[in-house]
Amino acid sequence: MDKKVWGIIIVILSLVLIIGIAYIIFFYRFSSPASPAVQPPVTQEPAVQPPAAEEPGLPAQAGKAVQPIVPAKPAEMRADDLARLASAFAERFGSFSNQSDYGNIRDLQIFMTDTMKTWAENYINDARTKKIQTVIYYGIVTKAISNEVKNFDADTGQAEILVKTQRRELAGVSGNSSTFYQDIIIKYAREQGVWRVDKTYWQSK
Repeated sequence: MDKKVWGIIIVILSLVLIIGIAYIIFFYRFSSPASPAVQPPVTQEPAVQPPAAEEPGLPAQAGKAVQPIVPAKPAEMRADDLARLASAFAERFGSFSNQSDYGNIRDLQIFMTDTMKTWAENYINDARTKKIQTVIYYGIVTKAISNEVKNFDADTGQAEILVKTQRRELAGVSGNSSTFYQDIIIKYAREQGVWRVDKTYWQSK
């Protein structure tokens, strides 16, 4: 084969090579190195807390029946209870000082019926008008010794208690004192559902 033919073959091969290289460069997509797959974002559901167990003493949750709190009813006054109150009343009522401004009576008015309160106010007013001398001390200290229920009627709301007391009379200096025993009858009346002192009677010494 002559040189002319070989030259044509070489030119054609060169063109084919150039076209192949150009095709590879411009039209072939090189695959990129494998990259880790991108996971789609996961929406996290809010955690649901289980209902907490109810603790003792806490109010019931909505939708549950709530038991109303009913205050306890006061116990009915008994005869011996009233007798103890009468003894305490007698000690305070019978303890007097000319320097206490009749505090022994004023402090007990909350335990008196309206009738007894009227008597107490009149007694204090009359005593104050007499302007008792207070320079020289005079007083009586009363101590309940025993009590006795003379009458107790829960239906009618009437009661009568006898209280035996020991009373010590003091005048001037503390050494000038004398002791005597004196009973007092305390009558109760139930007023608006409450037992109150209605009358008092000091007995003879």
